[in-house]
Amino acid sequence: MSNSIQPAETDRYGCAIRLRPEHLTFRSFRDAWRSVAADDLYSLKRHQMALKAGSCDCETLWPDWAIIEDEYAELGFAAPTGTDSLHITWSAEEYFPVISDLRDRLRTQCQEAE
Repeated sequence: MSNSIQPAETDRYGCAIRLRPEHLTFRSFRDAWRSVAADDLYSLKRHQMALKAGSCDCETLWPDWAIIEDEYAELGFAAPTGTDSLHITWSAEEYFPVISDLRDRLRTQCQEAE
């Protein structure tokens, strides 16, 4: 289900890119970091899951955003008292050190599957 009237964007494999759900979209300046945190966590999880599954089908490449709900809350990203420093620290330790390699490995996996 899309929350936009625009046609869905597709990735390099022709899969529809799932839009971030409304409850994970924050528009105020103070909370904008929460949207970025959701995007980063989703990207990390979806790459890890697709590599683990060894699959390049669209449902595997773009799973439901529910896959991050629990961890998003556990990391404090959903907490009213949370600040962007939570995301900065997490991304420096957990996201940026691995995401490039995950993207490269998934690209290789999916190109070989074509």
